[in-house]
Amino acid sequence: MTEKHDLLDIIHLIYVMDPMCSWCYGFAPVIKRLVEEKEGTIQFKMVMGGLRPGTEKALEPQMKETIKHHWQDVEKITEQPFDYSFFDREDFVYDTEPACRAVVTMRYLNPEKEMEMAEAVQSAFYAKNNDVTRSEMLASIAYQFGVEEDDFLNKFNSEEMKEKTQQDFTIAHHLQATAFPSLYLLNGTSIHLISRGYRPFDGMKAHLERVLQQVAPDKEQSQGE
Repeated sequence: MTEKHDLLDIIHLIYVMDPMCSWCYGFAPVIKRLVEEKEGTIQFKMVMGGLRPGTEKALEPQMKETIKHHWQDVEKITEQPFDYSFFDREDFVYDTEPACRAVVTMRYLNPEKEMEMAEAVQSAFYAKNNDVTRSEMLASIAYQFGVEEDDFLNKFNSEEMKEKTQQDFTIAHHLQATAFPSLYLLNGTSIHLISRGYRPFDGMKAHLERVLQQVAPDKEQSQGE
C-alpha cells in the first residue's frame, strides 16, 4: 500500500456555504454533527459560496423585511438564536466577501479551525449582532483560535487571500451551487448533489448513506471494517 493517495481516490464531502447566509447558520449544527460522525472515513472540504460579495449599496427597508422573514423562518425550524436588533442598524452594507475571506484566511493560518471560524463568524453576526463586514471584528474572532490579530489582518488583507476567496466563489459557481447551504459528494471525477438548501440531520444522513452505497459500496465496507 502506498502512503500517498491521489486526491481523486479519496471520497470528499464538499460543503458550500456563506457565513452571512441565515440558512447556513441554521444548518451549522447539522453539518458539524455530520462531519464528526464521518471523521476518518470521508475528507471534508468547505467552499465559500459568496452570497452577496462586493455589495456596496446599503440595505433598503424592503430588503430588511425580506431578510427578517428569512431569519424568523430559520429560527422557527432550527431553533438557532437570533438578535433582531440587527434591523435597527442604519446604512448597513450586506457585503459577505469579508466574512468569506476570513474563513479562507483561517484555512491557511490554522486549517483545523476553519469550520470553527465559520461557526464563530455566524454566531457573532446572527446571535450577537456584531458587524462581521469589519476586518477588526473578524480579527478578534480569529484571535479565539490562537491567531494573533496582526497576523490575521496581514494575511486577510493580502492579494493572495482575496484571490483564494474568489477561487472559492468560482468553484461554487462550477458546482452550480445556486442555493446555500449546498452539500456534494466527490468520488473520483464524479460529483453527487447531497442537498441544496437546509435539511435536518436525520434526512441528510440517510440520503448521504444511500449515495455512498451507490457510488462507493466497496470503500464504505472497507472503511467500516
